[in-house]
Amino acid sequence: MKTDPYTKTILTIIAICLTINAVQQLDIIPSVYATEENKHATLDLAPFTEIIDVRIVDINTYDELNVNIKSVDTYDELKVNIKSIDTSDELDVNIKSIDTSDELDVNIDEIGGIWVKSGGPIPVTIRQQ
Repeated sequence: MKTDPYTKTILTIIAICLTINAVQQLDIIPSVYATEENKHATLDLAPFTEIIDVRIVDINTYDELNVNIKSVDTYDELKVNIKSIDTSDELDVNIKSIDTSDELDVNIDEIGGIWVKSGGPIPVTIRQQ
């Protein structure tokens, strides 16, 4: 019995498909499954009772930077280090309450662009509210 090229082609395609099905059952190539477990990413925020270290390295802006420290309930020191303020505007510093018997160390190098020499008088205005 002679077979024509058409029958040989069809039988070859069937043989290739059966071979692919048999190889898939052997798991030679591992399967990879993707799932969406975390649909919403959450940020791990520190509780209010923990110490949070905040460092502002460089702000290249002329906009106002508003920093509000509302409550510090600790006996540890609160360090504030302002390295440079380049402004001709008034610098409004308002300290409402300091409850300490320790010495309050304040270093002022320059006022209004004029260097303050060591031991020189500094004009201070005290306003009662």
